[in-house]
Amino acid sequence: MLKRHVVALAAILLFTGIAAHAQDEKKTVGGRIPKDSTVYINPMEGGFETYVTAAIQKKRVPITIVADRDKADFEIKGTVEKQKAGWAKTIFVSPLPSIDSTMQVINIKTGEVAYSISSTKANARRGRKGSAEHLAKNLAQKMQDDGEMVKD
Repeated sequence: MLKRHVVALAAILLFTGIAAHAQDEKKTVGGRIPKDSTVYINPMEGGFETYVTAAIQKKRVPITIVADRDKADFEIKGTVEKQKAGWAKTIFVSPLPSIDSTMQVINIKTGEVAYSISSTKANARRGRKGSAEHLAKNLAQKMQDDGEMVKD
């Protein structure tokens, strides 16, 4: 009997920890993304590119989005995967899904990956919109950090 209570408590703590955890992994691979660069956003699964475009505009990332790849300095590629909450998570924690998303900003002329980020959001209340805004916010921060580094 006590063993079942311990196992149930451990499961609740595990799911609570997973729900509270949002994992970010960002990595600057190389290069800078200068302010006012032109960027083409590749089509992504489920129309995620529209969320990324809106998030970049909302977060006021200092880039210009173009519809023609030939007119762009950089291109953004990415993925998004929505995972529905399992029955245990639904009962013990939350019925909200988790969202895994990635984004790469690639210099079209050199092929260099200027920026790459992946994000896992547990209990993604705002779904793809929130995930795209998170990616855009981190892109803006990377560009700001690069700008500050140049001033030194």
